[in-house]
Amino acid sequence: MTAEEPRTGLPIEFLRTIAVRAEPDSPPARMAVERARNLPESGARDDLILALLSGALGSSAPEWMLQAAIDSGLGKEEIHLYDGSPMSLVATALAHASCSDSQREEALGRCSVPQLGVLGREGCGETLAMAVVAELSRRGPHGQPMSPHLLEHPRAAQAILREPGLHDLVFLAALDLLPGFPEFPRPKDPEGDDVLERHKTFTAAREAWDTMWERIVSVQTGRHRQLITWAKDTRADHTIREHLLGTVPWDVEASLLEEVALDDLAGFDRWVLITRACRMLRDGLSKPQVRDHLSAELESATAADLRDLESFMDDALDLHDYGLHSAVSWVQSAAEGTWRHILNPSDAKSRYGEPHTWRAPDELLVALGRRFANVAVEALDLWEAEPKHTRPGPRDLRWLHAMLVHLPDLTTDVKAKARIVLQHTRPQPRKAWETGGFATDQRDRELADLRAAIEGILGDPAAAARNMALGDPEHVTVQRLAAVPDDVLDDYLARHPGDDELVEKTLLAFASRGSYRPKIHFADVLKRHSAPKAALLQITVDLRKRLGGGPQLREGWARQVLQLPNCSADIIRALPAWTALTVGGSQRGTAHAAVALLVTTALGDDEEAWTRFADSPASYAGPTAWLRLGDILAAAADGAAWPKPPAGR
Repeated sequence: MTAEEPRTGLPIEFLRTIAVRAEPDSPPARMAVERARNLPESGARDDLILALLSGALGSSAPEWMLQAAIDSGLGKEEIHLYDGSPMSLVATALAHASCSDSQREEALGRCSVPQLGVLGREGCGETLAMAVVAELSRRGPHGQPMSPHLLEHPRAAQAILREPGLHDLVFLAALDLLPGFPEFPRPKDPEGDDVLERHKTFTAAREAWDTMWERIVSVQTGRHRQLITWAKDTRADHTIREHLLGTVPWDVEASLLEEVALDDLAGFDRWVLITRACRMLRDGLSKPQVRDHLSAELESATAADLRDLESFMDDALDLHDYGLHSAVSWVQSAAEGTWRHILNPSDAKSRYGEPHTWRAPDELLVALGRRFANVAVEALDLWEAEPKHTRPGPRDLRWLHAMLVHLPDLTTDVKAKARIVLQHTRPQPRKAWETGGFATDQRDRELADLRAAIEGILGDPAAAARNMALGDPEHVTVQRLAAVPDDVLDDYLARHPGDDELVEKTLLAFASRGSYRPKIHFADVLKRHSAPKAALLQITVDLRKRLGGGPQLREGWARQVLQLPNCSADIIRALPAWTALTVGGSQRGTAHAAVALLVTTALGDDEEAWTRFADSPASYAGPTAWLRLGDILAAAADGAAWPKPPAGR
């Protein structure tokens, strides 16, 4: 309220505070309800209704109030959830015991998907969560095969999973309604079937599937363990694990990161088995002979390992050549893909260039790097030069560099084999007909840098200023003290110990607008006074004379005082009444709990006293803004004449 606005009873800020704590049929609660009914639609009305639904009317509320809360909240564009936001108002109304199922269903039907996500957050209560799940289910179709179209135009279940902190019921229901793994397209015309076109369509759908899970894993960082549990024995399991390891490993809890990483490394054995089998076939052994040579490994292999092995040994599938190098290829892919961040944690940065803070400790990352390096040594033993149909690139050496960096000791055999790999991975000069380009030049530079780094490892494997003076404390002003930096002020106070007047000026300086101090606090300055409690009370009583100025200065002083631990009732009574009733609460636009308690205790259930209190001359600005709360309360309770404002300077 400004100085020009007419008085309409008690301040809204105070009524909000009372509404949270009052008994349902008490005089202040009835005042708040009547005020809410008569106020035009506004933010102030919303705040008051929210306070009533959360407090005095928490167990029973009229339908008009619930509907007003729903209509007002859903009518605003803002969809963020915080105390006092439009969606907080809607959530409180929909979760209220007096809200009917039909009212709740109708309201949720009006919601956008982002609004549903906000309403379905943790803490919304089981009733509202189940209603959100029902609304999600109505917004089908669900379970369609994933496609690029669904990535660009997500269904409700996909969209709601962009909201973090969902209620368990909502989260799990949304997962169950997600698109399924894409299907390989059937030929439209068997006679003119274009297999390459169908494969291209399937690849695009697979990429959309992968991107969908990347987004979910990146947002639902507190649900990674639940995602793994939910996806067990489904096509999503491998995709989720790859993203935990390679997309957001810094956000993965340490024990889960270790579990996923070691499980991923265990898959390397399959590719070792395939590499060995394919090389035996290449060297002239028959398939039965190969199975006989690998009998021990085959006995301990999983069913999936055996199926893959048979696929690579199947002449019709023509996978022999790839299988010859599959173990090394796996390590190459891991080093520049799923393991790239774990192997180089300092290189993992946000899109703004800031390094990520890892949940896993450095010791675990070092240990995982060594485990990868040990697997890479096995791959190095199986490395063979292969006919090159393309130019060598960074992929061919990145795994080797990671291995050499993370191995604690480099043996003679490892160094010798690494040098052989280097010899076969030299940059190739361009042919006369080849054209260059930025990408090719960059690849060549990266390859050269990796070669130089590896050669280096193999060659040496063991390897407060004072900028203002404040002058005499007797003449320094409150305004001057409010303007100086923390270190200057702290030094100034330290060099003038025992000066109570300087301490009092400094305390008043905290009331100045913009005088927030991160390093020096009001309470710490107060302790420097020889009689802190008496000084604080006297300053507050004489505040108009000592401070003066507009509402912001009064509010600044009141906030500092009310933040003190065990602020006494005498000091609260000495505060300017309107200011005390409107600032200092735990939420924006509320009164401090200690102020509310003092007022309700003083007035009790005296209807006439409450009416007189609501009609007091205390105001936001002008001389009556300095009327003290204690004087106003005494006059309201006793029916005495209103006090005069205290004298100014």
